[in-house]
Amino acid sequence: MTLEILLVDDDPVGQYLHNNILTKCDFPKQLLFENGALALDYILEKKDEDILFLIFLDINMPVMNGWELLEALHKMSITAIYKVVILTSSIDSSDRGKADDYPQVFKFVEKPLSVTCIDAIKENTDLASYF
Repeated sequence: MTLEILLVDDDPVGQYLHNNILTKCDFPKQLLFENGALALDYILEKKDEDILFLIFLDINMPVMNGWELLEALHKMSITAIYKVVILTSSIDSSDRGKADDYPQVFKFVEKPLSVTCIDAIKENTDLASYF
């Protein structure tokens, strides 16, 4: 199984910043998507391949937001092929609680990503073998 990193965020500055820090921390090349609909299309296109998707997901985006993407993936019962890090500027505690409703969300991070956070992600039992 291969690991693909999806960075789903409509903010080009955030994409640039997070792409650079992930690259510096030896993550595989990231694929960038500006909304959940584009990411969903990509995942559905590749879902039958031997891929684990690590999705860094912003909550607030146009077209399809992060919650809508999570709900679409949940309804399609393809939870085994993805893990999610919510990456947001939201400090609303209800967003953290809502993230707990999705078992594939294993981390909720306020922007920007830090090296410490990335190191913790690398140690996740489902992901450690990829680094």
